[in-house]
Amino acid sequence: MAVLDWIDERTGLRAGVQALLGGQVPGGARLRYVFGSVLVFLFVLEAVLGILLGFYYSPSATTAWASTAYLNDQVAYGWFIRGLHYHASSAMVVVVILHLAQVVWAGAYRKPREVNWWIGLVLGALVLLFTLTGYSLPWDQKGYWAAQVRAGILGSVPGGEALQQFAQGGPEYGNLSLVRFYALHVFVLPVVFVLLLVGHVLLVRRHGVTPPAELTEAELAAKSQPSWPYQLFLDVLAMTVCAAILIGVTVQTHGAELFAPADPASNFVARPEWFFLFLFQLLKYFEGPLQIVGTVLLPAAVTAFLVGLPLLDRAKTRKPSARWPVLLGVGLIMAGATALSAVALVEDGKNEEYKKGLEQAHAEAKRARELAREGVPPAGGIAVYDNDPEQKTRNLFKEHCGTCHTLEGKGSEEGPVLDGFTSREWLTALVRQPRDKRFYGATKHNTMEPLTTEAVSDEELKAVIEYVVSLSGSGEATDAELVKRGKELWDTKLECSSCHEVEAGKDSTGPTLAGRGTAAWVARIITDSSQKDLYGDTAEMPKFGGKLSPQEIEALAQFVVAKGGARKAE
Repeated sequence: MAVLDWIDERTGLRAGVQALLGGQVPGGARLRYVFGSVLVFLFVLEAVLGILLGFYYSPSATTAWASTAYLNDQVAYGWFIRGLHYHASSAMVVVVILHLAQVVWAGAYRKPREVNWWIGLVLGALVLLFTLTGYSLPWDQKGYWAAQVRAGILGSVPGGEALQQFAQGGPEYGNLSLVRFYALHVFVLPVVFVLLLVGHVLLVRRHGVTPPAELTEAELAAKSQPSWPYQLFLDVLAMTVCAAILIGVTVQTHGAELFAPADPASNFVARPEWFFLFLFQLLKYFEGPLQIVGTVLLPAAVTAFLVGLPLLDRAKTRKPSARWPVLLGVGLIMAGATALSAVALVEDGKNEEYKKGLEQAHAEAKRARELAREGVPPAGGIAVYDNDPEQKTRNLFKEHCGTCHTLEGKGSEEGPVLDGFTSREWLTALVRQPRDKRFYGATKHNTMEPLTTEAVSDEELKAVIEYVVSLSGSGEATDAELVKRGKELWDTKLECSSCHEVEAGKDSTGPTLAGRGTAAWVARIITDSSQKDLYGDTAEMPKFGGKLSPQEIEALAQFVVAKGGARKAE
C-alpha cells in the first residue's frame, strides 16, 4: 500500500479511478446501458488488432493484396487476427444501430442531452467511414469494385465529381486512392473518433444515464445503485458475450474473405457492404434523372430528421407513448432499410448470373491465394498468376495471338475465334458460314463458299463433320457409321478435296485436315502457317518460328488445344 499511497499522493490516482468508476445510476444498473461501453470495447479491440495487422500490411496497389494474402495464409494465426478485425467492424455497426435505437426509445436526445446526441450521430458516421475505408485496403476484387461503385454514386450527385476526385486522389481509381483510404483509416479517423468519444463520455458523466421515464423521482432514488460494481459488472458481461460471439464467428468462418487481387479489366459482380445493401437496392428504383432521389434527397431527408430530432420532439415527457410520432419515424427508417436489404439478398439468391459470377470469383480467389504461397512477383496484384505455368502461356497468347484471335472469350476477331474450334458445332458453323466474322470473314481466306442445306442436308453434314473429326487422330471417340458415311459423301458428293487434303504431307490450297486440331497441327501453324500443306502463299499470320522458342510454341499449341477444345461434341 505504501507504493500506491506514494503514487496517489503525486498523481491523484485513487480520485481519478473513483471519478471513472464512481457515480450513481438512477433506477439501478440495467442492460440497456451497456451499448456505449461495448462500443468503446470494440473500438479498443479494433485499434489493437489494427496495430497487429499493420506489422504486415503494405499500403500500395502493388503490395496490398500480397501482404494481406501473406498475413492471411502464411502468418501463424494471421487469419484469426484479420478475421476478428473484420467481424468486429461489423459488430460495431450492429451495436451503433442498437445504441441509437435504445437512445431514441429512452428519449436521451432531449434537453439537456442534445449536444451528446449530435456527437453520437457523428461517431456513428465515423464507424461507417472506418468500415468503408478499411474495406478497400486488401485491394482484392470485392473491395476494389465495391469502392468503384461507391465512387460512381458519389460522382453522380450534383457537385460530386470534385468530391469523387478528392476521395480517390485523382480522376482514376488507383494507388493514390488506396493510400488515401489507408491514411484516413489509420491516422485521421482514429484521432477524430477518440476526441469525439472523450467529449461524448464527459457529457454522459455530466448528465448521467437517461433513467426509465416510467419511474418517478422517488422510485429512481430508491432504486439507485453505484456504477461500481453493479453497472460495470453488466458492461463487462456484455463485452465478454460480444467477444465470445466474435471469436466463435471468426473461427467458424475461418477469418475474413479475401478474393483474388484487384483486376480493373475484369467483370467482378460487385456488391456493397451488408449495411449499405439497402442503398444499393434503393437505387434500383431511381434510375436516370431520378437517381438523385436515391443518392441525395432521401439520405439527406433521413439525416436531417435524425439531426433535428431534439428540435422536432415537442412531447412534454420522455414516455414512449407521448413520443409516438418520433418513434414511428425512426421505426419506419429502420424497417425500410431492413426490408430493402432483405429484398436485395432475396434477389441475389435468385440471380443465377450473380451466383455463377460469385462462384467463379471464389474459385479465382482460391487459385490466386494458392499461387501466392510461392511468392508474389514484384509487379504485385494480378502478377501472382504468373506463378502458374498456364498463365505464362496465357500471357504469351495475349501478347502474340490475342490481337487477332479470341480464346476464353478474350481477344480480337481479326482471325478465327478459337473457342471450341475442335468441336463439331464450330466445324458445322464454319462449313455453313465460312465468311462469318467468327471464322474467316475478317481475313483474305474468305473465298470458301458456304455449304447450304440445299447442297448438303443437316444429316449429311453431320456425317461429314464426324469424318473430319476422325481425321485428327487425336483419339477422340467418333461414330464409326457416321464416319463411313461422311467419307463416302466427301469422296463422291462434296468438292472439299479440291482444297483440302486428308493425307499428311500432301500439298493443298487449304490447310490439310490430317491431324487437324491436335497440338502438333496447331504448332505447325504457329511456327509457319505458309507451309504448302497449310495456308501457302495466302497466309496472313506471321511466322513465330524465329520469334518464339520451340518450348513456347509447344506450350502455346497445347494451351490453344486445351482451351479451344473445351466445347467438344456439342
